[in-house]
This record gives sequence, structure tokens and C-alpha cells, in this order.
Amino acid sequence: MMLSDREILSAVQEGRIKIIPFSRDNLGPCSVDLTLSSSFKIFRNEGLVDSKERESSESVEVVETAGRPFTINPGQFALAKTNERIAISKDLAATLEGRSSVARKGIVVHAAGLVNPGSGLRDPIPLVLEVFCQNTSPVKLHPGMRIVQIIFHQLTSETTRGYDEREDSRFVGQS
Repeated sequence: MMLSDREILSAVQEGRIKIIPFSRDNLGPCSVDLTLSSSFKIFRNEGLVDSKERESSESVEVVETAGRPFTINPGQFALAKTNERIAISKDLAATLEGRSSVARKGIVVHAAGLVNPGSGLRDPIPLVLEVFCQNTSPVKLHPGMRIVQIIFHQLTSETTRGYDEREDSRFVGQS
């Protein structure tokens, strides 16, 4: 079951959903818009990327724009994150969807799709976004712009172990 705006607000008030900071202006009929931070990670063109290897610090560059726009070039891929930090209880899951207003500018935003039950319970976390420019022209991404929407789903029962409680959870506490 997908949560409506009323159910999202209720879950926020109960502490089952934490969105820090939370803006009621970003609440839609069944989702909450999340905004873009000013921190980006770009990959250097240094040959082959091995999918079995964790990224090395030599192959990536962190770009902090201090609130200024980030220009993404045609065919460029970057990691970004949300301004908002998120935590969800073990009886909820969430999915992320790119906003059509961003997609119409040739920007594909993917966010690994699923926010697992119990994510951010130890410490609310920003969500990492995979951003790709398929436009033939460079596109300016403005920190603070609404970039994705988070949709919450009620589980039929609470999960046994939340994402943050699993020993093999790869991204616990990652910012």
C-alpha cells in the first residue's frame, strides 16, 4: 500500500518517517519532493571500471559547489545526494522516482530505487542519487532544486531486521 499525504504526515508526526528538514510545501498527494545538495562526486576518465571493485579515491573527485550550480555535461555521470536526511521505521519501505520536470531537461536521476525498511534508524541519512546527462547540451543543476520524490509503502508486517541492523548492509552511515 502506498501512503497518501495524510498518512505521510501522520507517520512523520509519529516518528515512523523522519525527513530532516521537512517542508510541508514539498508534500504531494502521495510523495515528498526531496532537494539537491551542493556536493557531487564525479568519476575521472581513467580507463576500465571494474564492477567487483569498490570505488577508489583515485578514480573519483568530490566537487563542493557551496550553493552554486553544478554543470553536468552531455554523457557525464555524477553521484549527488539529497539535502534531506531520511529515516524510516521497520514497517515501511520507500521508493525514489525522478521528477518529470528534471527528466524533461535531459537529466536522468536514479536512486537505486529502494529505501529499505529501517534505513537511517541509527542516524538519518541523505539519499545518494545517480545523475546522468543525456541532453546534447550541458545542464545546470541548482542546489536546493526539487530533484526526486520519495514514495512510502506500508509493509504487511514489520521486518525482522532493519537495514541498519544487518551486519552486511553496505551503506549504513554513509553520507
